[in-house]
Amino acid sequence: MPTNMSDDDVEIVGAEILDVPGGVEIDRYGAYSLDDTDGIPLLVKEGDPHSPRFRELRDHSPRGFTVQAKTVSEVVYMAQLRITGPVRRDATSCRYDYRQGDWRFSQTLRCSFALRLKA
Repeated sequence: MPTNMSDDDVEIVGAEILDVPGGVEIDRYGAYSLDDTDGIPLLVKEGDPHSPRFRELRDHSPRGFTVQAKTVSEVVYMAQLRITGPVRRDATSCRYDYRQGDWRFSQTLRCSFALRLKA
């Protein structure tokens, strides 16, 4: 979850998984309000009646979103994945792109997920 520890607001303008493991393809990224998704859904199966209907929710990623100074974001990035084969390693790095004032930054952070699918 994006956390702004600085004294100034930050505008998050992009995020991506940097080391997508073999057997996984990224279909798309989106940024959604925790209020709309009832918290952070860690694993969602499309069509499950208990899963958020992401395509019907407001996606904040095209225009970015602001994280106010000294706060944790109410909007989080999520990735829609497609499993294409055996998955044998974890993803461990993500990059966030953001603006603060007139400056633009990219920051690589640890973000981990583990999926396993055996052939």
